[in-house]
Amino acid sequence: MAALSIDGATKHFGATEVLKNLSVEVAPGEFAVIVGPSGCGKSTLLRCVAGLEQLDSGRIHIADRDVTHLAPSERGVAMVFQSYALYPHLRVRENMGFALRIAKMDKARIDEAVNRAAAILGIEPLLDRKPAALSGGQRQRVAIGRAIVRQPQLFLFDEPLSNLDADLRVRMRREFAELHRTLRTTTLYVTHDQVEAMTLADRIIILRDGRIEQVGAPRDLYARPANRFVAGFLGTPRMNFLAATVSDAGRATLANGHSIALPATAAPLAPGTPLTLGIRPEHLALGEGAEALSLKITFVERLGSAAIAHFESPGDGEALTCQTRDDGALREGARAAVRFAPDHLHLFGSDGQRLARKDEL
Repeated sequence: MAALSIDGATKHFGATEVLKNLSVEVAPGEFAVIVGPSGCGKSTLLRCVAGLEQLDSGRIHIADRDVTHLAPSERGVAMVFQSYALYPHLRVRENMGFALRIAKMDKARIDEAVNRAAAILGIEPLLDRKPAALSGGQRQRVAIGRAIVRQPQLFLFDEPLSNLDADLRVRMRREFAELHRTLRTTTLYVTHDQVEAMTLADRIIILRDGRIEQVGAPRDLYARPANRFVAGFLGTPRMNFLAATVSDAGRATLANGHSIALPATAAPLAPGTPLTLGIRPEHLALGEGAEALSLKITFVERLGSAAIAHFESPGDGEALTCQTRDDGALREGARAAVRFAPDHLHLFGSDGQRLARKDEL
């Protein structure tokens, strides 16, 4: 298993700086997922690691080798593209063994490597078909098999599931997880889909505008986002945000004048300090209670056993969403009591950075 180290990576396309002095480490055997909005530099970073693009500055090491200026074939990586990039005139076994034939490997060894990869992926019956006779999921397995036969030190995946339908994406996510448990090859995986990131990653690398916003285990990023961007990016439905002002010790006032209790912060907050309060939809509490706020339900998304209720904003900001069990009682146009439990509130300063809680020290 090989580690990946990226140190001070910078990349320009013309006058546009796509990667901005980016540094990150991926441990041996780790499944690291790069996620972020469109245009943030995810695929560019992956292509630089693969050697398909050259950095303007910075270094890339794979297994203690400086590969910054090596050709793609010399880096010990295998890349699976969004488009699969299969040769339409070749059978599956020929597609999978193509790189080994180019390397002039003995035919018997090629057949052994192809058969082993096909067995891992469960595609032995497809070996004599051509890509046109395969489904999208089968083509994806072939593309992965072509990477496996090379026995790389590092797998690179560039949005490999984006062309598949929703049901197949769910099944393929499970297969990716099982494949990683089997092979334990260090993996760098790019996606715009946060569900893929949360379900597959040992660690998530969140990019924005060519910079890393936060790196960590999925649960840690979800529970303790470093800033408002990360908090809003991870989670479906997204986190609710409300403008507020510290009123006195341990309390804040919303834009509509409603006062709510705050969690204890590591550093005291002076009265008058502007804040953004964040709370995830599953943590909004419905029902009467202390400090409950009466809000109008504007829309209900019914999802079977669960529902997502949309409420009018308690001020002049965004509407609130609440994810809850659907017992049929939620009605559009009705009013409901909404409570903000201090234990589940995230506080963000005027700079967008999350304020540490006292119980996190």
